[in-house]
Amino acid sequence: MSKKLSPPVAIFLSFRFMLLLAASILLLSVIFLSLLRLSVTHKQDTDLEESISLISETIRLKGRDDLAFLELPYYITYAVWERESGTLLATNDSLLPHLESEGKSRTYFEKDFFTDGDLNIRYRTARLDFGEALTDNSLIVECAIDIANDSAAKMSRALPRLILISLIPILILSFALSYLISRSTIKAFKKLQEDYDREKAFTSNVSHELKTPISIIDGHANLLKRWGKDDPKQLAESIDAILHETENMNSIVTTLLDMSRIENGKLKIEKTKFFVTNFFAKLKDEFKITHPDCKISISDPDFLEIESDEQKLHQIFTVILSNSLKFAGRDCRITLSARKVGGKIELSASDNGPGFSEEVRPHVFERFYKGDKSHDRNVSGAGLGLSIAKTLVLALGGEIRAENASGGGACILLSL
Repeated sequence: MSKKLSPPVAIFLSFRFMLLLAASILLLSVIFLSLLRLSVTHKQDTDLEESISLISETIRLKGRDDLAFLELPYYITYAVWERESGTLLATNDSLLPHLESEGKSRTYFEKDFFTDGDLNIRYRTARLDFGEALTDNSLIVECAIDIANDSAAKMSRALPRLILISLIPILILSFALSYLISRSTIKAFKKLQEDYDREKAFTSNVSHELKTPISIIDGHANLLKRWGKDDPKQLAESIDAILHETENMNSIVTTLLDMSRIENGKLKIEKTKFFVTNFFAKLKDEFKITHPDCKISISDPDFLEIESDEQKLHQIFTVILSNSLKFAGRDCRITLSARKVGGKIELSASDNGPGFSEEVRPHVFERFYKGDKSHDRNVSGAGLGLSIAKTLVLALGGEIRAENASGGGACILLSL
């Protein structure tokens, strides 16, 4: 039985993916916000520099009186004052403090500057000398932007909170998706691992199955070569053993060839009409020759006629009966039955063996699966028979299932 996926593994992988995604989003957000703030700051500095140049040029060419008619961006405040005396000469905001930045853009913050809030500005100043050397009587031109009320600055400050808020549903969704993906991936990996393990077991089983008859044939051949050919009794026993083991090897090779044909899509279906009772009788006669101790009974009260590929159906029931013989033992009792169920005909083979355990039954038609892990010759096989039988049944347009018979033992049912 395949093991269930351990939820902690998928949860652990999903959690790691979520953390990696969160770290990636945060890193990208930091880079984005940094670039955004640099862009906002650069725009503010450009506006301050251009405003100072415009004010300075106006004073030089037209005098301070024309500053009242100067068109500046609505968000720019300015002040012009004498550096030594601090006398304010012109301004559009009387509350703007007199600051000096020596030609550079700076940020100034003063808590509770206003009765209803703080002062938070980015400003820039320049001295006007009118072509003369700078003196203490130089004029100072100051321009400022209220950062607290600047829309671009507000956006750059609000974005981190928005990113963190939006990050929560993104992480929850990523965790859920990665959990589903992890479960599917691990399940697929487990299936591949199980298939690989079964193929390894298959190789081991086939090697064992071939090694045993080869060893027996080799032993009897050497025995006959040395002295057995002169002993009629030993000669007959060795020939029988060689023929029996050759039959075993042929069965294994035939099974492998059937598997190859099915996988390559070279299986041909040739349907004919025949009576089920006659079909069952032929099977019974064949198995009676090789297994005289096995008792096979037939139940077909309606003497049903079926249209199907008789050769493929024969191959299917050969696999089923061989399995019954393996597990039910020498005193095997098999009942072959046929009945009409709705518009279909149901064929079944039940035996008096141990039946299927609840652990084994869901997997009896899986390739390479063997319910019995031992290498006992009585329950040998590579675990391919019922898998091939199922493929053949599906090719015939039918269904196959495994059950436990009401009186005990295994029961394989075909619906055609």
